Amino acid sequence: MTEGEPARNPDGAGEADPPVEGSGPAPAARLLAALEAEYSHLLDRLSSHLRSREAAEDALHDAYIKLRAEPNIGDLRSPRSYLYRMAINLAANRRRRERRMTAASEATLLEFPADDPDPERVALASNEMDRALAALHTLPSKRRMIFLARWRDEKSQAEIAAEFGLHLRSVQKELSKAETYLRRVLRRPKRPSR
Repeated sequence: MTEGEPARNPDGAGEADPPVEGSGPAPAARLLAALEAEYSHLLDRLSSHLRSREAAEDALHDAYIKLRAEPNIGDLRSPRSYLYRMAINLAANRRRRERRMTAASEATLLEFPADDPDPERVALASNEMDRALAALHTLPSKRRMIFLARWRDEKSQAEIAAEFGLHLRSVQKELSKAETYLRRVLRRPKRPSR
């Protein structure tokens, strides 16, 4: 290249890209103007390079945001080439950031134990449920109905007393007897007091 000959675009476009010198508006403002003027050309080239139109749009958007922050930019010889390289670098930074975030998310997920019970635990739970139902059916009818009203239907002791026409203390005794019997049959320790 001789002096006076226009600079060639290193991005392969083969078109002359007029140099931008220090006079006139700030380099960031000139780059913003070049971004607007060359947007479709840059989008096509970046889409081809990044193999994704969406990634190219994101990269150009990131370049726009960065240029709006008016970074310190020296004299430019080729604004289009500068924008192209800037967008490629921003796209690479985004990919690295997303990879790190994905890796961190996967690592966080691996810290949680699997909630799926193993087949042995499923069989034990099923067996225990069968035993509990069998034991429940051996209770006297009234006691069983009071127990179910409390634990299945989640009624308060006062509601149960009113429903069955009993004193509150009678409901408490029936619940205590039912729980004691079921614990003994299921070989469970007594629940701690609250």
